[in-house]
Amino acid sequence: MADPTRLLKRAAEAKRSSKRVELNERFDPQATGDWLELVKDVAAMANSGGGAVVVPGHKVQEEPIHEHLDAYAEPEFEAFGLHDIVRGGQPVTAIVVDSVAGTPLVFSRQGRYQDAEGREHVAFARGGLYFRHGAKSESASGDDVRDFIKRQLDATRQQWLANIRQVMHAPDRAEVAIIETAERDEEGRPTLIRLTTDPHAPLYGQIDPDRSHPYRQKEVITEVNTRLDSRSVNAFDVLSVRRVHAITEETRPEFVHVPKFGSPQYSDAFVDWLVEQDKGDPRFFEKAKAGYLATRKRR
Repeated sequence: MADPTRLLKRAAEAKRSSKRVELNERFDPQATGDWLELVKDVAAMANSGGGAVVVPGHKVQEEPIHEHLDAYAEPEFEAFGLHDIVRGGQPVTAIVVDSVAGTPLVFSRQGRYQDAEGREHVAFARGGLYFRHGAKSESASGDDVRDFIKRQLDATRQQWLANIRQVMHAPDRAEVAIIETAERDEEGRPTLIRLTTDPHAPLYGQIDPDRSHPYRQKEVITEVNTRLDSRSVNAFDVLSVRRVHAITEETRPEFVHVPKFGSPQYSDAFVDWLVEQDKGDPRFFEKAKAGYLATRKRR
């Protein structure tokens, strides 16, 4: 996550809500509506390039935010952090939200709730795409979609330039290797080959990640829960395991694949590993959560 210092300063000093700062005067962690409105603001901030959502006191915790995002929005989104700040002499929580990468957050379920007087409200619609319009989180306009695409293109260009710089600064006599294989599958794609017996060497070739890594996080959770004995895990449990055990596409490609656009995908091997770890230590997920939270102490 980028340095939140400037956003936290804006959140502490803002007189009113804006595109980058949402000020909530109240928040009841027991009220479904407050959680749904909070999730809508987080999603809109992420889709709009990032910002801060301010909640009074220290009533909001990281885990239920993850749980509500996992329950209502896609793709998987974890790029936010909680910070304790002071506004007008009162303690508040600032949820600093990074810009979403690749694919915007879209609501997969309707966010319907009743207020204290029993009146029905819809915080967001199924399939809804929300952005910040001044001080409000509202449905997307054509300009929002255009601006989102432009931000993604700019990020891609920056990555290209970084890659080009790496090539330009490669050591003397370094070579770019083009690998050709005569073996192809029925669709004309190169089959997977290994050019060395070193298990840590890079792989050349192509496999279908939808076959090798068929699960999204929600499906991983469902699959793991069907195999655990009278217990269940949630999105925050899986996130904690991934963070504590440093499971990424770079470190454990057999477990996770991150497509260019969309949510990370996970393999059967990852599901098997989670179940095996739990069988070996019934407190495996509990320990992972404690370890992750220890690294995420509110600042």
